[in-house]
Amino acid sequence: MTTTGELVTNTLFDVKGFVAVVTGGGTGIGLMAAQGLAANGARVYIVGRRKEALDQAIKKYSGSVSGELRGIQADITNPKDVENLAKELESKEPKGVNILVNNAGVTLETEQKEQASNVDYTNAESVQKFLFGQGRQCWEQTLSTDLTSQHYVTASLLPALNTGRQHVTGHSSSVINISSISGTTKTHSSGQFAYAAAKAAFTQLTKQLAFTLHPLRIRVNAIEPGLFPSEMTTGDSDESQKSKLEGPGGKFPAARTGQEGDIASAVLYLGSRAGSYVNGEALHVDGGALLRSPSSA
Repeated sequence: MTTTGELVTNTLFDVKGFVAVVTGGGTGIGLMAAQGLAANGARVYIVGRRKEALDQAIKKYSGSVSGELRGIQADITNPKDVENLAKELESKEPKGVNILVNNAGVTLETEQKEQASNVDYTNAESVQKFLFGQGRQCWEQTLSTDLTSQHYVTASLLPALNTGRQHVTGHSSSVINISSISGTTKTHSSGQFAYAAAKAAFTQLTKQLAFTLHPLRIRVNAIEPGLFPSEMTTGDSDESQKSKLEGPGGKFPAARTGQEGDIASAVLYLGSRAGSYVNGEALHVDGGALLRSPSSA
């Protein structure tokens, strides 16, 4: 029988001593997830292509967390980098990995996004030009980063995740895929067809992996964020590795855009004992945005 003491937040959401890996962890939503885990005692490896972004994030935030932030430079679209990432983690963490946050991603359809409000949707030629967008290479790069690479990162770290769950009593290792409400909405996502399709597929991949890995007691869930400040939505980061996004939040029921605590709390829930009975699900952290948009949610 569960005791009252086991129901307190310090027990339910405890990740102290856990080992976590966050791809794309140097900025944006990935950094929010990494901060939340490290602030609560986890040792977090932030993975990214840009060493300077990783170094700056670690320098800025290591002193304010009870856990630890470490950086590993790797391009998740490069199979050799992913192989080396798995080997480095195996070497540094013989007791495995407890939490994997697949966050790294791109959106390349900037021109289409800018043109979306000017398309004549009653004119076939106008719509055709909009659909052709930035070409096939844009689709291929987006799908490679936002979908294919996530699959192979998870597969490559599977032995470490399996080892990790064996060393923490009562905890199943957790894979948290950062998808997007763009993959759920029934709009054109402001012309981001490749990005939205990749995220929809990523959420479906989450469910397939959850089914495949459940005999190993490794849970796989997705978070579908709404509008958050990140390099993807604002174009850059400041000296704190954070982005600023002002203005558009008023159109959401929450009357604001997403904040660090919104991502951190969702990641802590799915990564800790608090979420141990949740598997194969997608959590919409969107301020109610899907309440005002047609969607498949």
